[in-house]
Amino acid sequence: MNRAGDISELKFMLQATEYGLDAFTPFSHSVKCDCIVMKAGGKPIRVQVKKGVRIKRCKKITYKVVVGSCKSSTFKRGDNPRIARYTEDDFDILAIDCGDYGFSFWKVTDVCHQTTWRWNETKPSNNWEIFNV
Repeated sequence: MNRAGDISELKFMLQATEYGLDAFTPFSHSVKCDCIVMKAGGKPIRVQVKKGVRIKRCKKITYKVVVGSCKSSTFKRGDNPRIARYTEDDFDILAIDCGDYGFSFWKVTDVCHQTTWRWNETKPSNNWEIFNV
């Protein structure tokens, strides 16, 4: 069983704590966020954590994630979409684990219109200041 997603979530929560945020895991799997973080006395921020997949055929170092929930492979192509795209109401921040390059953080409004999102060296990484709200 591949535990890469679980490891990315735990890695994010550890780094968020080191950054000075309190991290909480939602009890239910019916929510779209993997973690909730906040500064003491601050507003809760819902975070969806994704493990980026390294795209080796690109000239630049590139990681790719699906920006949505994958549906069962039993759905036939054309009948139903295989990915349910995230909406602005699902969470606040998308955290992409880019391996040795750290995390790249994006507001859901910046990525929810995409089916996939790619990170490369021209985009921000370790931009923890996004949590300073």
